Amino acid sequence: MCVNKCSVIAVVNNGVIQKLNPNPENPKSRSMVCARGNAGLQQVYDPSRLKRPLIRVGARGEGKWRPASWDEAFDFAAQKLSAVKEKYGPQGTLWSSTESFQEVFFQNLAQAFGSPNLVRHPSLCLASVNLAYSTTFGTVPSFDLQNARYIIMSGANRMEALAMPDSVDLIDSVSDKKARLIYLDPRFTVTASKADEWYPIRPGTDLAFILAMLNVIIGENRHDKEFVNTYCSGFDKLAEHVKPFTPDWAEAETEIPAKDIVRMAREFADAGHRAVYYAGRRSSWYQDDFQMRRGQAILNAIVGNWDRLGGMVPNAKVALGEYLFLPWDDPKAPRVDEVEKNFPLANKGDGSYLKLRENVLAGTPYPVKAWMIHKQDPVNSLPDQAKTLRMIEQMDFVGVIDIQMSDTAWFADVIFPESTYLERQDPIEVMSGIWPVVVYRQPVIKPLHDTKPTLDIAQGLAKRLNLSQYFDYTIEQWVEAQAKELPLQMPLEHLKKHGVYVPPGSPKYGTTLNSEHRFVTKSGKIDLYSERLQEAGYDPLPVYRQPAQPPPGRFRLILGRKAYFTHGNTTNNPWLNAFAPENHLWLHPSSADALNISDGDKIEVASNVGTVRLKARVTQEIRPDCVFMLHGFGKRSKWQRLVAGVGAADTQLLETAWDKVSGNAAMHETFVKVRKV
Repeated sequence: MCVNKCSVIAVVNNGVIQKLNPNPENPKSRSMVCARGNAGLQQVYDPSRLKRPLIRVGARGEGKWRPASWDEAFDFAAQKLSAVKEKYGPQGTLWSSTESFQEVFFQNLAQAFGSPNLVRHPSLCLASVNLAYSTTFGTVPSFDLQNARYIIMSGANRMEALAMPDSVDLIDSVSDKKARLIYLDPRFTVTASKADEWYPIRPGTDLAFILAMLNVIIGENRHDKEFVNTYCSGFDKLAEHVKPFTPDWAEAETEIPAKDIVRMAREFADAGHRAVYYAGRRSSWYQDDFQMRRGQAILNAIVGNWDRLGGMVPNAKVALGEYLFLPWDDPKAPRVDEVEKNFPLANKGDGSYLKLRENVLAGTPYPVKAWMIHKQDPVNSLPDQAKTLRMIEQMDFVGVIDIQMSDTAWFADVIFPESTYLERQDPIEVMSGIWPVVVYRQPVIKPLHDTKPTLDIAQGLAKRLNLSQYFDYTIEQWVEAQAKELPLQMPLEHLKKHGVYVPPGSPKYGTTLNSEHRFVTKSGKIDLYSERLQEAGYDPLPVYRQPAQPPPGRFRLILGRKAYFTHGNTTNNPWLNAFAPENHLWLHPSSADALNISDGDKIEVASNVGTVRLKARVTQEIRPDCVFMLHGFGKRSKWQRLVAGVGAADTQLLETAWDKVSGNAAMHETFVKVRKV
C-alpha cells in the first residue's frame, strides 16, 4: 500500500479479513493506521486483481490474454530470456524494481542472470536528496520533527504526502504550537493551510532563498561558531561564496519579501539546533535540484543541528543476520545507462532511469531487448509516456510481476501474479531512523487465487534458467537466518508474537559528536565546501542558476500528492478512489479568465511531448504561472476500471529532464499550453 511499513493487526473471521487495526507496539506508526492502511484489505478482495498467470495473445496494449499455468508461464519467460541472452548477452536484459519486502529476490535473480542493468525507483524519487545529504554529512539523516521548534519546508507536502512518523509528528508539533512552520510552495497545499507562514515562491528559486538565509546568518555572525569550527570544513569559502546573495537579491528571484527573509534567517539561527530545513523525499524538481538540496544541508549544518534534539539525526540501525547462499559472478558488461560516466557520484546499484531509457532507445552502448519488471509501473511513472511505450515496443520480451494489471502490465507479454502482502510471508525488514524498528510480516489468510510470492516466482524462473543453485532455500530459512542476530533469547518467536522488535531505551543524540568519530566525507568532517564534488567536475558550493520561465501563453506544470494515494498505485482502490474519483487541472482565476475557462470546463493541455484532456479546477490555491494535476489517473489499463480513461495522466505531458549530478528525474521542467474545448 505504501513504503512506510506501519504495523497492522488483521481481524479475520472464517478466513475473511474484516478489518486492519494498528499495532501499538510499533512506535513509528504512533498507534495509527491511515486511509491507505485501512484500505489494504480492498487490495485482497479487488475483483480486478490479477488472479492467475497470463500470456498475451493480441497486440501489445490490446488487452487480450489467455490464462496459463505457472509451469507454462515460467517456461515461456525463460525461453524468451534465454534467447535474448544467447543473442545479446545477459546485458541485453533490463530488470526494474521498486521497494518491497521481497524485492531482494528479484534483484538476486537479475544479478545471478548476469545482467548489470538493474534499475530501481530512487532516480524517480529521492536520489538527489540522498546524494546531497550524503555528500555533505556522509550519511542521510532523519529529522526530529517531534522536538523541532522551527521548521522550514520547500514543497515537502508532508501532511498529504505521508511519511511516518514525520507526518504525525509535524501535525502534533504544529497543532500544539510547539513548532513554527514556514512553508514554501507554488501551490496552497494542506501543509500550507496548517503552516504559520506560506509563501507561494516562484518555482525553481528555493536555492536563492537558502543562499540569502546563509548570507544573513553568516553576515550577522549568528551561526553556531563552536560547532562549525569543530565539525565543519570549508566555512571560510562558504562565507565568501554567499556574500553576493542578499535578501534584496533573493526577493527579486523568489518573490518573498526581503524583510521576511531577514526575519526568518534570524529566527532560524535563534532556534539553533532545534531548527530544521526539512529535506523531503520527493523526486527532483529541476535540473539543479542537487544544488538546492546541498544548500538545505549546509544551512542545517551551520546552526549546529546535527545529531541533536530537534535537529537532524543520523539513522540508528539494527543488524540482521544473512542467509549464506552461493555467490554469482559479477556482470562483465558495463551498465547500459553508463551511470559511472554520466553521473559518477550517483548510486550505481539504482542507476538513472531516464538516461537508461535514452540509451536503450538509441541502442547504445549495446542493444537491450528484454525487460523484467517487479512491482513497478514505468509507463505510469516515467516522464514522456510515449517514449516509454516506444521502448516497450522495441523489446523482444516484457515480463511483469505485480498484484494488479498496471499500465505497464497491460503492455507485457507475460504476467506473474504476486500474492498480496496479507497473503504471504515476507523477509524481516529494519526501519532505520531516530528510533529503529524491526518489522515482520506474516500471512493472515491463505492466497485467494492462483498467486505466488516473489521468492517462489524467482525460484520458478531460476530453475528453468539453470540458476537454481543461487536460490536453494525457503522463506523460512531466510527469515530464521535474519532473526538470529537480534539480541533476544527467542527472536523469531518474539517477532511472530509481536510483529515488531523495538530496541530498549530511547533515541540517543550526540553519538557521532565525539573526538573519535570521523564523518564519511572527503575531509572527515561535515563538508560545507566539497572537494569530492570539485574532483568530480561539479560545483563544490551550491551555485544558483536562474530557472527558465514559461513563455507567453504557457504554464509550468507542477506535481504533488494526496494523502490517500500512493503515487499512482492506489487510485483504483475503491475505498480510496471515493475520496478523489477524478483529477483536474488547477488553474488560477486570472489565468482562467484570460482563457475564458470556468470551473469544471473540459480543457486540453499540451506540452512538447503529448496532449491530454481533463476538467479544470479554477482556484486561487496556485500561482498564476503554474498549473497542477494529481498523478495516477488517465490509466491505459482497462482492468483499472475506476481510473481507466478517467481524467488524465501527467506522464503523457512531462518532458525528459534530469538533475545534472544525481541523474534524478526532474519533474517540474515542463511548460504546457491550456485551451478550452
